[in-house]
Amino acid sequence: MERFPEALEGIPDAVVIVDSEGVVRAGNSRIEANLGYAPDAVEGMSLESLLYDPDDGTAGAELHQYIRDPQPRSMAASLDLHASRADGTEVPVTISLGPFEQGGERYLVVTIVDVREKRAQEAELHRRTQTLEALHEATQELLKTTDREFAAEAAVEYVEEVLGHSIAAIWLYDDDRDVLAPAVWTDTAEEIVGDHPTFGPHDPSISWATFESGDAVYVADTHAETDRHNPDSPILSELILPLGRYGLLDIGATERDAFDETDLAVARLWAATVTMVFVRIERERQLRVREREILRERDRLEEFASLVSHDLRSPLNVAAGNLDLLREKLRGEDGDAAEVDALARALSRMEALVEDMLALARQGAAIDETEAVSLAAVATESWEAVDAGGAAMVVADDLGLQADRSRLRQALENLFANAVAHAGDSVRVKVGALADGEGFYVVDDGPGIPADRRDEVFDAGISTDPEGTGFGLKIVSEVADAHGWTLTLGDGDAGGARFEFRGVDVAADE
Repeated sequence: MERFPEALEGIPDAVVIVDSEGVVRAGNSRIEANLGYAPDAVEGMSLESLLYDPDDGTAGAELHQYIRDPQPRSMAASLDLHASRADGTEVPVTISLGPFEQGGERYLVVTIVDVREKRAQEAELHRRTQTLEALHEATQELLKTTDREFAAEAAVEYVEEVLGHSIAAIWLYDDDRDVLAPAVWTDTAEEIVGDHPTFGPHDPSISWATFESGDAVYVADTHAETDRHNPDSPILSELILPLGRYGLLDIGATERDAFDETDLAVARLWAATVTMVFVRIERERQLRVREREILRERDRLEEFASLVSHDLRSPLNVAAGNLDLLREKLRGEDGDAAEVDALARALSRMEALVEDMLALARQGAAIDETEAVSLAAVATESWEAVDAGGAAMVVADDLGLQADRSRLRQALENLFANAVAHAGDSVRVKVGALADGEGFYVVDDGPGIPADRRDEVFDAGISTDPEGTGFGLKIVSEVADAHGWTLTLGDGDAGGARFEFRGVDVAADE
Protein backbone atom coordinates (compact mmCIF):
# COMPACT_ATOMS: atom_id res chain seq x y z
CA MET A 1 0.00 0.00 0.00
CA GLU A 2 3.02 2.29 0.43
CA ARG A 3 3.13 2.82 -3.32
CA PHE A 4 -0.54 3.82 -3.57
CA PRO A 5 -2.50 6.79 -2.22
CA GLU A 6 -3.48 6.61 1.41
CA ALA A 7 -6.77 8.20 0.37
CA LEU A 8 -8.02 4.68 -0.45
CA GLU A 9 -8.49 4.17 3.28
CA GLY A 10 -11.12 6.92 3.25
CA ILE A 11 -13.35 4.99 0.84
CA PRO A 12 -16.17 3.21 2.76
CA ASP A 13 -16.23 0.27 0.33
CA ALA A 14 -13.75 -2.51 -0.36
CA VAL A 15 -11.05 -1.40 -2.85
CA VAL A 16 -8.27 -3.36 -4.57
CA ILE A 17 -5.51 -2.19 -6.89
CA VAL A 18 -5.04 -4.45 -9.92
CA ASP A 19 -2.14 -4.41 -12.39
CA SER A 20 -2.35 -4.94 -16.14
CA GLU A 21 -2.02 -8.71 -15.66
CA GLY A 22 -5.12 -8.85 -13.50
CA VAL A 23 -3.17 -9.45 -10.29
CA VAL A 24 -4.24 -7.74 -7.06
CA ARG A 25 -1.39 -5.57 -5.82
CA ALA A 26 -3.07 -4.09 -2.73
CA GLY A 27 -6.35 -3.71 -0.90
CA ASN A 28 -7.74 -1.32 1.70
CA SER A 29 -8.93 -2.26 5.18
CA ARG A 30 -12.58 -2.54 4.08
CA ILE A 31 -11.63 -5.72 2.25
CA GLU A 32 -11.55 -7.53 5.57
CA ALA A 33 -14.82 -6.05 6.82
CA ASN A 34 -16.71 -6.76 3.61
CA LEU A 35 -15.10 -9.90 2.20
CA GLY A 36 -13.24 -11.39 5.18
CA TYR A 37 -9.69 -11.05 3.74
CA ALA A 38 -6.86 -9.28 5.49
CA PRO A 39 -5.49 -6.53 3.17
CA ASP A 40 -2.14 -8.27 2.73
CA ALA A 41 -3.92 -11.59 2.05
CA VAL A 42 -5.37 -10.38 -1.23
CA GLU A 43 -2.00 -9.20 -2.55
CA GLY A 44 -0.93 -11.54 -5.34
CA MET A 45 -4.44 -12.96 -5.88
CA SER A 46 -5.81 -12.89 -9.39
CA LEU A 47 -8.83 -10.68 -9.75
CA GLU A 48 -10.66 -13.61 -11.32
CA SER A 49 -10.28 -15.62 -8.09
CA LEU A 50 -11.89 -12.75 -6.19
CA LEU A 51 -14.58 -11.66 -8.67
CA TYR A 52 -16.49 -13.72 -11.19
CA ASP A 53 -19.57 -13.74 -13.35
CA PRO A 54 -22.06 -16.26 -11.87
CA ASP A 55 -23.20 -17.18 -15.36
CA ASP A 56 -19.85 -18.54 -16.58
CA GLY A 57 -17.71 -18.74 -13.41
CA THR A 58 -15.07 -16.33 -14.75
CA ALA A 59 -14.46 -12.64 -14.29
CA GLY A 60 -16.23 -12.16 -17.56
CA ALA A 61 -15.09 -10.88 -20.94
CA GLU A 62 -16.06 -7.31 -20.14
CA LEU A 63 -13.84 -7.14 -17.04
CA HIS A 64 -10.92 -8.76 -18.94
CA GLN A 65 -11.30 -6.09 -21.60
CA TYR A 66 -10.99 -3.37 -18.98
CA ILE A 67 -7.89 -5.01 -17.54
CA ARG A 68 -6.24 -5.11 -20.97
CA ASP A 69 -7.40 -1.65 -22.00
CA PRO A 70 -8.43 0.25 -18.86
CA GLN A 71 -11.21 2.78 -19.26
CA PRO A 72 -13.00 4.65 -16.49
CA ARG A 73 -16.31 3.01 -15.48
CA SER A 74 -18.51 4.57 -12.79
CA MET A 75 -21.01 2.92 -10.47
CA ALA A 76 -23.79 4.24 -12.72
CA ALA A 77 -22.41 1.98 -15.45
CA SER A 78 -21.24 -0.72 -13.08
CA LEU A 79 -20.57 -4.39 -13.60
CA ASP A 80 -22.75 -6.84 -11.64
CA LEU A 81 -20.62 -9.77 -10.48
CA HIS A 82 -20.18 -12.06 -7.48
CA ALA A 83 -17.32 -11.91 -4.97
CA SER A 84 -15.78 -14.91 -3.22
CA ARG A 85 -15.51 -14.31 0.51
CA ALA A 86 -12.71 -15.73 2.63
CA ASP A 87 -15.12 -18.17 4.31
CA GLY A 88 -16.09 -19.71 0.95
CA THR A 89 -19.43 -17.97 0.65
CA GLU A 90 -20.29 -15.61 -2.16
CA VAL A 91 -22.05 -12.26 -2.27
CA PRO A 92 -23.48 -10.21 -5.12
CA VAL A 93 -21.42 -7.09 -5.75
CA THR A 94 -21.24 -4.14 -8.07
CA ILE A 95 -17.84 -2.80 -9.14
CA SER A 96 -16.53 0.43 -10.57
CA LEU A 97 -13.21 0.81 -12.39
CA GLY A 98 -10.75 3.71 -12.39
CA PRO A 99 -7.50 3.38 -14.38
CA PHE A 100 -4.35 5.28 -13.46
CA GLU A 101 -0.60 5.12 -14.22
CA GLN A 102 2.30 5.06 -11.79
CA GLY A 103 5.98 4.50 -12.54
CA GLY A 104 5.18 3.83 -16.16
CA GLU A 105 2.74 1.05 -15.30
CA ARG A 106 -1.05 0.98 -15.66
CA TYR A 107 -3.31 -0.01 -12.80
CA LEU A 108 -7.02 -0.25 -12.05
CA VAL A 109 -8.71 0.93 -8.89
CA VAL A 110 -11.53 -1.59 -8.43
CA THR A 111 -14.21 -0.56 -5.94
CA ILE A 112 -16.33 -3.48 -4.74
CA VAL A 113 -19.77 -2.72 -3.27
CA ASP A 114 -21.72 -5.40 -1.43
CA VAL A 115 -25.29 -5.19 -2.84
CA ARG A 116 -26.87 -7.96 -0.76
CA GLU A 117 -29.10 -5.53 1.10
CA LYS A 118 -30.07 -3.73 -2.10
CA ARG A 119 -30.85 -7.01 -3.87
CA ALA A 120 -32.84 -8.18 -0.85
CA GLN A 121 -34.84 -4.96 -0.93
CA GLU A 122 -35.42 -5.32 -4.66
CA ALA A 123 -36.48 -8.94 -4.19
CA GLU A 124 -38.82 -7.94 -1.36
CA LEU A 125 -40.34 -5.19 -3.47
CA HIS A 126 -40.80 -7.64 -6.32
CA ARG A 127 -42.38 -10.15 -3.97
CA ARG A 128 -44.76 -7.54 -2.58
CA THR A 129 -45.72 -6.42 -6.06
CA GLN A 130 -46.41 -9.98 -7.11
CA THR A 131 -48.41 -10.58 -3.92
CA LEU A 132 -50.55 -7.50 -4.47
CA GLU A 133 -51.13 -8.44 -8.10
CA ALA A 134 -52.12 -11.94 -7.02
CA LEU A 135 -54.41 -10.52 -4.32
CA HIS A 136 -56.06 -8.31 -6.90
CA GLU A 137 -56.76 -11.31 -9.10
CA ALA A 138 -57.96 -13.29 -6.09
CA THR A 139 -60.26 -10.42 -5.12
CA GLN A 140 -61.84 -10.44 -8.57
CA GLU A 141 -62.49 -14.16 -8.26
CA LEU A 142 -63.79 -13.85 -4.71
CA LEU A 143 -66.24 -11.14 -5.76
CA LYS A 144 -67.93 -13.69 -8.02
CA THR A 145 -68.98 -15.86 -5.09
CA THR A 146 -72.58 -15.75 -3.87
CA ASP A 147 -72.34 -18.06 -0.86
CA ARG A 148 -70.63 -17.06 2.40
CA GLU A 149 -69.27 -20.53 3.22
CA PHE A 150 -67.86 -20.94 -0.28
CA ALA A 151 -66.30 -17.47 -0.04
CA ALA A 152 -64.67 -18.47 3.27
CA GLU A 153 -63.18 -21.59 1.67
CA ALA A 154 -61.78 -19.55 -1.22
CA ALA A 155 -60.41 -16.92 1.18
CA VAL A 156 -58.45 -19.48 3.20
CA GLU A 157 -57.22 -21.13 0.02
CA TYR A 158 -55.85 -17.80 -1.18
CA VAL A 159 -54.09 -17.22 2.16
CA GLU A 160 -52.13 -20.40 1.55
CA GLU A 161 -51.57 -20.05 -2.19
CA VAL A 162 -51.11 -16.30 -2.54
CA LEU A 163 -49.81 -15.13 0.83
CA GLY A 164 -47.78 -18.28 1.39
CA HIS A 165 -49.10 -19.08 4.89
CA SER A 166 -49.95 -22.76 5.20
CA ILE A 167 -51.69 -22.53 8.59
CA ALA A 168 -54.93 -20.55 8.33
CA ALA A 169 -58.57 -20.87 9.30
CA ILE A 170 -61.78 -18.85 9.34
CA TRP A 171 -64.34 -18.81 12.14
CA LEU A 172 -67.85 -17.58 11.34
CA TYR A 173 -70.07 -15.95 13.94
CA ASP A 174 -73.15 -18.00 14.89
CA ASP A 175 -75.76 -15.47 16.00
CA ASP A 176 -78.06 -18.09 17.49
CA ARG A 177 -75.38 -19.48 19.82
CA ASP A 178 -73.33 -16.28 20.17
CA VAL A 179 -70.09 -18.10 19.33
CA LEU A 180 -67.37 -18.17 16.71
CA ALA A 181 -67.61 -21.57 15.05
CA PRO A 182 -64.74 -22.96 12.92
CA ALA A 183 -65.85 -22.97 9.29
CA VAL A 184 -62.87 -23.76 7.07
CA TRP A 185 -59.13 -24.37 7.48
CA THR A 186 -56.07 -25.48 5.53
CA ASP A 187 -54.83 -29.08 5.50
CA THR A 188 -51.71 -28.08 7.42
CA ALA A 189 -53.85 -26.42 10.08
CA GLU A 190 -55.83 -29.64 10.49
CA GLU A 191 -52.63 -31.69 10.77
CA ILE A 192 -51.14 -29.42 13.43
CA VAL A 193 -54.18 -28.27 15.38
CA GLY A 194 -56.62 -31.12 14.86
CA ASP A 195 -60.16 -30.22 15.89
CA HIS A 196 -60.51 -26.45 15.85
CA PRO A 197 -62.15 -24.98 18.96
CA THR A 198 -65.29 -22.86 19.21
CA PHE A 199 -64.80 -19.46 20.85
CA GLY A 200 -67.40 -17.73 22.96
CA PRO A 201 -67.81 -14.85 25.41
CA HIS A 202 -67.64 -17.06 28.50
CA ASP A 203 -64.29 -18.76 27.87
CA PRO A 204 -61.12 -16.64 27.79
CA SER A 205 -59.42 -16.54 24.41
CA ILE A 206 -57.39 -14.10 22.37
CA SER A 207 -59.61 -14.80 19.36
CA TRP A 208 -62.89 -13.82 21.04
CA ALA A 209 -61.33 -10.69 22.54
CA THR A 210 -60.07 -9.71 19.10
CA PHE A 211 -63.47 -10.36 17.50
CA GLU A 212 -65.17 -8.15 20.08
CA SER A 213 -62.63 -5.33 19.76
CA GLY A 214 -62.65 -5.38 15.96
CA ASP A 215 -58.91 -4.64 15.84
CA ALA A 216 -56.37 -6.93 14.19
CA VAL A 217 -53.82 -8.44 16.57
CA TYR A 218 -50.34 -9.91 16.07
CA VAL A 219 -49.34 -12.31 18.81
CA ALA A 220 -45.59 -12.90 18.53
CA ASP A 221 -45.57 -15.55 21.27
CA THR A 222 -48.90 -17.16 22.10
CA HIS A 223 -47.44 -19.01 25.09
CA ALA A 224 -46.68 -15.69 26.72
CA GLU A 225 -50.40 -14.81 26.68
CA THR A 226 -52.20 -15.84 29.86
CA ASP A 227 -55.68 -15.75 28.25
CA ARG A 228 -54.87 -18.08 25.36
CA HIS A 229 -57.53 -20.73 24.74
CA ASN A 230 -55.16 -23.72 24.58
CA PRO A 231 -52.15 -23.57 26.96
CA ASP A 232 -50.42 -26.32 24.95
CA SER A 233 -51.18 -24.93 21.50
CA PRO A 234 -48.61 -25.85 18.85
CA ILE A 235 -49.27 -22.48 17.25
CA LEU A 236 -46.63 -20.13 18.66
CA SER A 237 -47.40 -16.95 16.71
CA GLU A 238 -50.63 -15.71 15.17
CA LEU A 239 -52.16 -13.00 13.03
CA ILE A 240 -55.77 -12.64 14.21
CA LEU A 241 -57.94 -10.53 11.93
CA PRO A 242 -61.63 -9.71 12.54
CA LEU A 243 -63.98 -9.98 9.57
CA GLY A 244 -66.41 -7.36 10.81
CA ARG A 245 -69.42 -8.95 12.49
CA TYR A 246 -69.08 -12.03 10.32
CA GLY A 247 -66.18 -13.80 11.99
CA LEU A 248 -62.43 -14.08 12.22
CA LEU A 249 -59.44 -14.97 10.05
CA ASP A 250 -56.52 -16.59 11.88
CA ILE A 251 -53.08 -17.12 10.30
CA GLY A 252 -50.61 -19.08 12.43
CA ALA A 253 -47.07 -20.41 12.56
CA THR A 254 -45.26 -22.97 14.69
CA GLU A 255 -42.36 -20.56 15.27
CA ARG A 256 -42.33 -17.56 17.57
CA ASP A 257 -42.38 -14.12 15.97
CA ALA A 258 -42.84 -15.62 12.50
CA PHE A 259 -44.53 -12.57 10.94
CA ASP A 260 -43.36 -9.04 10.19
CA GLU A 261 -45.13 -5.75 9.53
CA THR A 262 -45.48 -6.55 5.86
CA ASP A 263 -47.25 -9.83 6.64
CA LEU A 264 -49.63 -7.99 8.95
CA ALA A 265 -50.33 -5.22 6.41
CA VAL A 266 -51.09 -7.66 3.59
CA ALA A 267 -53.18 -9.87 5.86
CA ARG A 268 -55.20 -6.84 6.98
CA LEU A 269 -55.80 -5.92 3.36
CA TRP A 270 -57.02 -9.43 2.60
CA ALA A 271 -59.24 -9.51 5.70
CA ALA A 272 -60.83 -6.22 4.62
CA THR A 273 -61.46 -7.71 1.18
CA VAL A 274 -63.08 -10.83 2.64
CA THR A 275 -65.25 -8.68 4.92
CA MET A 276 -66.37 -6.61 1.94
CA VAL A 277 -67.31 -9.79 0.08
CA PHE A 278 -69.30 -11.04 3.08
CA VAL A 279 -71.16 -7.72 3.21
CA ARG A 280 -72.01 -7.95 -0.48
CA ILE A 281 -73.19 -11.55 -0.16
CA GLU A 282 -75.43 -10.67 2.78
CA ARG A 283 -76.93 -7.68 1.00
CA GLU A 284 -77.62 -9.70 -2.11
CA ARG A 285 -79.24 -12.41 0.01
CA GLN A 286 -81.40 -9.82 1.76
CA LEU A 287 -82.30 -8.33 -1.61
CA ARG A 288 -83.36 -11.73 -2.94
CA VAL A 289 -85.45 -12.36 0.17
CA ARG A 290 -87.02 -8.92 -0.16
CA GLU A 291 -87.77 -9.49 -3.83
CA ARG A 292 -89.50 -12.77 -3.00
CA GLU A 293 -91.49 -11.06 -0.25
CA ILE A 294 -92.52 -8.27 -2.60
CA LEU A 295 -93.57 -10.80 -5.22
CA ARG A 296 -95.66 -12.72 -2.70
CA GLU A 297 -97.16 -9.48 -1.36
CA ARG A 298 -98.00 -8.33 -4.86
CA ASP A 299 -99.66 -11.63 -5.63
CA ARG A 300 -101.73 -11.36 -2.45
CA LEU A 301 -102.58 -7.75 -3.19
CA GLU A 302 -103.68 -8.55 -6.72
CA GLU A 303 -105.83 -11.41 -5.47
CA PHE A 304 -107.33 -9.17 -2.80
CA ALA A 305 -107.92 -6.33 -5.26
CA SER A 306 -109.55 -8.67 -7.76
CA LEU A 307 -111.91 -10.05 -5.12
CA VAL A 308 -112.76 -6.59 -3.81
CA SER A 309 -113.30 -5.17 -7.27
CA HIS A 310 -115.58 -8.09 -8.13
CA ASP A 311 -117.56 -7.68 -4.91
CA LEU A 312 -117.76 -3.91 -5.36
CA ARG A 313 -118.64 -3.82 -9.04
CA SER A 314 -121.85 -5.80 -8.62
CA PRO A 315 -123.45 -3.43 -6.07
CA LEU A 316 -122.00 -0.45 -7.94
CA ASN A 317 -123.68 -1.60 -11.13
CA VAL A 318 -126.93 -2.11 -9.28
CA ALA A 319 -126.63 1.31 -7.69
CA ALA A 320 -125.83 2.93 -11.04
CA GLY A 321 -128.79 1.25 -12.69
CA ASN A 322 -131.20 2.29 -9.96
CA LEU A 323 -129.74 5.79 -10.00
CA ASP A 324 -130.62 6.11 -13.66
CA LEU A 325 -134.19 4.97 -12.90
CA LEU A 326 -134.38 7.44 -10.02
CA ARG A 327 -133.12 10.24 -12.26
CA GLU A 328 -135.82 9.53 -14.84
CA LYS A 329 -138.48 9.33 -12.16
CA LEU A 330 -137.48 12.66 -10.64
CA ARG A 331 -137.40 14.30 -14.02
CA GLY A 332 -140.90 12.98 -14.75
CA GLU A 333 -142.10 14.45 -11.52
CA ASP A 334 -140.22 17.73 -12.12
CA GLY A 335 -138.04 17.01 -9.09
CA ASP A 336 -134.60 18.44 -8.28
CA ALA A 337 -131.87 16.13 -9.54
CA ALA A 338 -128.94 17.89 -7.74
CA GLU A 339 -128.67 15.17 -5.11
CA VAL A 340 -128.83 12.55 -7.83
CA ASP A 341 -125.90 14.22 -9.61
CA ALA A 342 -123.88 14.11 -6.38
CA LEU A 343 -124.63 10.39 -6.03
CA ALA A 344 -123.60 9.85 -9.64
CA ARG A 345 -120.26 11.58 -9.03
CA ALA A 346 -119.68 9.46 -5.93
CA LEU A 347 -120.42 6.23 -7.82
CA SER A 348 -118.13 7.32 -10.65
CA ARG A 349 -115.36 8.03 -8.18
CA MET A 350 -115.83 4.64 -6.54
CA GLU A 351 -115.46 2.99 -9.91
CA ALA A 352 -112.24 4.94 -10.52
CA LEU A 353 -110.91 3.87 -7.13
CA VAL A 354 -111.56 0.22 -7.96
CA GLU A 355 -109.61 0.64 -11.20
CA ASP A 356 -106.76 2.36 -9.33
CA MET A 357 -106.66 -0.51 -6.83
CA LEU A 358 -106.28 -3.03 -9.62
CA ALA A 359 -103.61 -0.94 -11.35
CA LEU A 360 -101.68 -0.57 -8.10
CA ALA A 361 -101.79 -4.30 -7.46
CA ARG A 362 -100.72 -5.24 -10.99
CA GLN A 363 -98.16 -2.52 -11.66
CA GLY A 364 -96.71 -2.02 -8.17
CA ALA A 365 -96.32 1.23 -6.27
CA ALA A 366 -94.20 3.05 -8.83
CA ILE A 367 -95.65 5.85 -10.94
CA ASP A 368 -94.56 5.84 -14.57
CA GLU A 369 -95.97 9.18 -15.74
CA THR A 370 -96.91 12.44 -14.08
CA GLU A 371 -98.52 15.63 -15.29
CA ALA A 372 -98.59 19.25 -14.22
CA VAL A 373 -101.50 19.69 -11.82
CA SER A 374 -102.89 22.43 -9.63
CA LEU A 375 -102.97 21.58 -5.94
CA ALA A 376 -106.01 23.83 -5.46
CA ALA A 377 -107.94 22.18 -8.30
CA VAL A 378 -107.20 18.61 -7.17
CA ALA A 379 -108.00 19.49 -3.55
CA THR A 380 -111.35 20.96 -4.58
CA GLU A 381 -112.22 17.87 -6.63
CA SER A 382 -111.20 15.60 -3.77
CA TRP A 383 -113.29 17.52 -1.22
CA GLU A 384 -116.38 17.25 -3.42
CA ALA A 385 -116.05 13.46 -3.36
CA VAL A 386 -116.08 13.36 0.46
CA ASP A 387 -119.27 13.22 2.52
CA ALA A 388 -118.19 16.26 4.49
CA GLY A 389 -121.53 17.42 5.91
CA GLY A 390 -120.95 20.82 7.48
CA ALA A 391 -117.16 20.56 7.47
CA ALA A 392 -115.09 23.04 5.48
CA MET A 393 -111.95 22.91 3.37
CA VAL A 394 -109.94 25.93 2.30
CA VAL A 395 -106.95 26.25 0.01
CA ALA A 396 -104.53 28.69 1.62
CA ASP A 397 -102.43 29.03 -1.53
CA ASP A 398 -102.15 27.16 -4.80
CA LEU A 399 -99.13 25.17 -5.95
CA GLY A 400 -98.23 23.80 -9.35
CA LEU A 401 -96.62 20.35 -9.16
CA GLN A 402 -95.87 17.21 -11.15
CA ALA A 403 -98.02 14.29 -9.99
CA ASP A 404 -100.28 11.43 -10.97
CA ARG A 405 -103.57 13.30 -10.70
CA SER A 406 -105.70 10.29 -9.79
CA ARG A 407 -103.29 9.03 -7.14
CA LEU A 408 -102.89 12.52 -5.62
CA ARG A 409 -106.65 12.88 -5.48
CA GLN A 410 -106.86 9.47 -3.81
CA ALA A 411 -104.43 10.63 -1.09
CA LEU A 412 -106.23 13.91 -0.47
CA GLU A 413 -109.64 12.22 -0.31
CA ASN A 414 -108.37 9.84 2.34
CA LEU A 415 -106.87 12.68 4.37
CA PHE A 416 -110.11 14.68 4.15
CA ALA A 417 -112.24 11.66 5.05
CA ASN A 418 -109.93 10.88 7.97
CA ALA A 419 -110.31 14.43 9.31
CA VAL A 420 -114.11 14.35 9.03
CA ALA A 421 -114.28 10.91 10.62
CA HIS A 422 -112.40 12.14 13.69
CA ALA A 423 -113.69 15.69 14.12
CA GLY A 424 -117.13 15.49 12.53
CA ASP A 425 -118.99 18.25 10.72
CA SER A 426 -117.22 21.00 12.63
CA VAL A 427 -113.71 20.25 11.34
CA ARG A 428 -111.88 22.77 9.19
CA VAL A 429 -109.24 21.46 6.77
CA LYS A 430 -106.60 23.62 5.11
CA VAL A 431 -104.38 22.81 2.14
CA GLY A 432 -101.43 24.91 1.03
CA ALA A 433 -97.83 25.18 -0.10
CA LEU A 434 -94.96 24.79 2.38
CA ALA A 435 -93.18 28.02 3.19
CA ASP A 436 -89.81 26.65 2.03
CA GLY A 437 -91.20 25.70 -1.38
CA GLU A 438 -90.38 22.00 -0.93
CA GLY A 439 -93.95 20.72 -1.17
CA PHE A 440 -97.40 21.06 0.36
CA TYR A 441 -99.34 20.32 3.54
CA VAL A 442 -102.80 19.23 4.69
CA VAL A 443 -103.80 20.29 8.22
CA ASP A 444 -107.00 20.09 10.23
CA ASP A 445 -108.17 21.49 13.55
CA GLY A 446 -109.49 18.18 14.89
CA PRO A 447 -108.29 16.23 17.91
CA GLY A 448 -105.04 15.21 16.16
CA ILE A 449 -103.19 11.88 16.43
CA PRO A 450 -101.38 10.95 19.67
CA ALA A 451 -97.58 11.12 19.37
CA ASP A 452 -97.18 7.50 20.50
CA ARG A 453 -99.31 6.29 17.56
CA ARG A 454 -97.75 8.29 14.75
CA ASP A 455 -95.21 5.64 13.82
CA GLU A 456 -97.93 3.05 13.22
CA VAL A 457 -100.79 4.96 11.58
CA PHE A 458 -99.33 4.49 8.09
CA ASP A 459 -99.28 0.69 8.44
CA ALA A 460 -101.98 -1.30 6.68
CA GLY A 461 -104.77 -2.39 8.98
CA ILE A 462 -104.03 0.31 11.58
CA SER A 463 -106.88 2.77 11.80
CA THR A 464 -107.22 5.98 13.78
CA ASP A 465 -110.99 5.63 13.40
CA PRO A 466 -112.70 2.88 15.43
CA GLU A 467 -115.08 2.35 12.51
CA GLY A 468 -112.45 2.76 9.77
CA THR A 469 -110.90 0.14 7.51
CA GLY A 470 -107.32 0.89 8.46
CA PHE A 471 -106.30 1.49 4.82
CA GLY A 472 -106.86 5.25 4.55
CA LEU A 473 -103.53 6.57 5.82
CA LYS A 474 -101.69 3.56 4.39
CA ILE A 475 -102.93 4.63 0.95
CA VAL A 476 -101.73 8.17 1.64
CA SER A 477 -98.28 6.81 2.55
CA GLU A 478 -98.13 4.63 -0.57
CA VAL A 479 -99.10 7.54 -2.82
CA ALA A 480 -96.28 9.61 -1.31
CA ASP A 481 -93.77 6.77 -1.71
CA ALA A 482 -94.87 6.16 -5.29
CA HIS A 483 -94.10 9.80 -6.15
CA GLY A 484 -90.82 9.76 -4.24
CA TRP A 485 -92.12 12.25 -1.67
CA THR A 486 -91.33 12.28 2.02
CA LEU A 487 -94.43 12.23 4.25
CA THR A 488 -94.27 13.43 7.86
CA LEU A 489 -96.99 13.73 10.50
CA GLY A 490 -97.01 16.44 13.14
CA ASP A 491 -99.26 18.82 15.06
CA GLY A 492 -101.28 21.58 13.49
CA ASP A 493 -101.36 25.10 14.90
CA ALA A 494 -104.85 24.46 16.28
CA GLY A 495 -103.94 21.08 17.75
CA GLY A 496 -105.05 18.89 14.85
CA ALA A 497 -103.00 16.67 12.56
CA ARG A 498 -100.60 18.18 10.01
CA PHE A 499 -99.34 16.11 7.08
CA GLU A 500 -96.38 17.48 5.11
CA PHE A 501 -95.30 16.21 1.69
CA ARG A 502 -91.70 17.12 0.78
CA GLY A 503 -89.44 16.39 -2.17
CA VAL A 504 -92.25 17.43 -4.53
CA ASP A 505 -91.40 18.39 -8.10
CA VAL A 506 -92.76 21.92 -7.92
CA ALA A 507 -93.52 23.72 -11.18
CA ALA A 508 -91.62 26.97 -11.66
CA ASP A 509 -93.63 30.18 -11.74
CA GLU A 510 -94.41 31.44 -15.21
